[in-house]
This record gives sequence, C-alpha cells and structure tokens, in this order.
Amino acid sequence: MNPVLSGIAPSLIRELKARKKPGDIDLGLGEPTLKPDVRYFEAATERVRREGCPYSPNAGYTDLRAAVAAYHAFPDRGGAENVLITVGSEEALYLAIKSVLDPAGDEALIVEPCYLAYPKLCALEGIRHRTVALNGDDGFRPSAARVLAAMGPATRMIILNSPNNPTGRIWPADELRTLADGLAARPGPPVWVLSDEVYRELYLTPERPASIGQMWPYALVAGSLSKSNALTGLRLGWLVGDPEAIAAATKVHQLVNTAASTFSQMVAREVFADPTNLGAHRAHYAERLELVAGLMKRNGIGLVRPEGAFYCMVRLPLALEHDSLAAAEALLEAHHVVATPGRAFGDSGEGWVRLSWVAEPDDLRIAIERIAAFFATADRG
Repeated sequence: MNPVLSGIAPSLIRELKARKKPGDIDLGLGEPTLKPDVRYFEAATERVRREGCPYSPNAGYTDLRAAVAAYHAFPDRGGAENVLITVGSEEALYLAIKSVLDPAGDEALIVEPCYLAYPKLCALEGIRHRTVALNGDDGFRPSAARVLAAMGPATRMIILNSPNNPTGRIWPADELRTLADGLAARPGPPVWVLSDEVYRELYLTPERPASIGQMWPYALVAGSLSKSNALTGLRLGWLVGDPEAIAAATKVHQLVNTAASTFSQMVAREVFADPTNLGAHRAHYAERLELVAGLMKRNGIGLVRPEGAFYCMVRLPLALEHDSLAAAEALLEAHHVVATPGRAFGDSGEGWVRLSWVAEPDDLRIAIERIAAFFATADRG
C-alpha cells in the first residue's frame, strides 16, 4: 500500500456525520437542502436524445469553457483556452497543485482556517506546505500583510478561499490588491495564488466578492455549480488560469478522468445560458442567515457573522475551548447535534466549532437551543 495515504487522516466531518442517529440534527456537512432546478436536466436530457452522450473533448466543451471564462471575466484570460472543466472543484484544486508545483523544492502556503482538503492534497503530491493563521480574536479577518510576512524563499503557491469555509469571511478587494502588489514586488519566480471560489455566488454582502484573478496574472481559480445551484452530486467544476497552466492541468485530467461527464456538462451549458442562474439561491441563504443570527442572539451565542457561504464559526465556552473535537463529540452524544470541530480546519480553528446552517428552520431552532443548553452546562461545569 502507498505509505503516503496512511499518513493522511480521514475527514472529521464525515466521521462525525457517520455517527449521527435518528433524531440528531445535522449542522455539520455543507450539503444544500434546496432542490436543484430540474429544467436544466430536462433540457440536457433532450440534448442527449438528439446527440447521444459521447466523450467530450478532454478539457470540456469549448462553448462551456468560453462561458465560464466570460463569467469570471479576468483580464487577459477571457477565452476557452483559459478554462478546464473538471470533476467538481476538488479535482480543480488537485490539478492546480499537481500541475504547477515541483515537489523537489516548492512550498505551498495555506491560509487557515481552511477547507480540510488543501493540506491533504499537498501531502498526497509530496508538496511541502505550511499554514498562516488568521486571527480568531479579530473574527478571522483576511490579512494580506499576515500572508506576505509568512512567505518563505521556497513559497511558490498561496492557497486561499473566499468566501471562506469555515468562517464565512470574504477577502476584501483592498486586501487582495495589497496581496497582489506584495507578490509583484517579490524577487524571483512568480508565486501562484490558488483561489477556491466555490461559494462565489453565495455572498451575503451588497456586492459580489472580488477575486484575486482580477488582480494577479498568476491566479488559478477553482469554481463549481455544487453550492451555488445545489448540484453537489453533478460533480461539475472548473479551473481558470494561464493557458500554460491549464494545458498542464488538462494533461493530468486526461490521464485520470479522460473528461468530465458529458451529461454534467450539458446541464452546465443550460445553467450558463443565463449566468444569473448561478445566483438563484442567494436570497434563500440571506434569509436563512437572518434567522440563524436572530436565534443565536436570542440564545446568547456569539458568532463570527458570515459574509458568504453557509457556515458560521462559534466560539466554545472557556471550559471547552481546549478541545473542539471532544466538544463536538459531547454535543453529538448528549445533545444530538452534529457540528464540526474547529480543529478540522487547522490549529487556528481550535476553540471553535463550525455550524452549517442549511437545515430547515425548525431544525435550526431546535439545534441552536440544544447548543445553548450544552454551552450553559459547560459554563456551570
């Protein structure tokens, strides 16, 4: 067996979900409960009737790739040659790391709290990686200065996520510009920025989030329809970037997957026929956030107010903050709520739990009351 795999820990999120029993309320997994618009599937099925379901080109259908490029509208990267259609955004992340980093000497710097796959994908490829932590006492506010100060001579990639899983924070345009300017001033080979923008359409602010892809030519941007359109099972994502990087990623993608699912691409074509379709669920999540924020306030629970995605970070009481995994296990076993321990997202997440607030309103009310009771018991403990 490959010894590298034995050193990669299984997902804490999935592990806790597997222990859920009837009557437990799941605020752990980031799985939308909304149903997708079936019109996209119906139109794609009609296309299959007419055209069959053959292999697509390795990089994906040219018209879909062009539509994704137009959707992002990055300077000098607006053509089909700048896009690879992937099997979900997670493959896009893997291909980016695999394609542009040299395991012999390159290092990735991961901004945390972070999605738990980033360090594992680096480990899988033998890429040295370090983390730079945002400050929980400052609400995990994105900080370009903190990232730039953490870079070392071997750093060849920065990995960030905006809107962020688990914090819900968005990188402001001025911080991204400071990051890009700092990278431009750095001597030596250019540093790639891998930006995971899978929650791009689920912003809870007046304006769409800025992207490092608008400011830095060495940005690689991963996206998907999974979260924006409640299509996690469609496994349709993309990677946007420099043509040379996209060509290298396509070479790996071709060997591993041949191409993304033809039917999934046909569904995506229907979604991108009107790009406003990607924001169809935003109002639902904005309304749900107001419900969650009100319930938290009513029950005396503080949270880092999300600016995007559908997660929030909740600080554990003093008696629990030393071990977020034990706290999450106790919350599940004694109070029947699944939450994700902050340590799943890096050391900076310790002392916190992440709640996914995609559940139905009645379940959210009950779960938050149970969490408040759990916290109150710990405080008295």
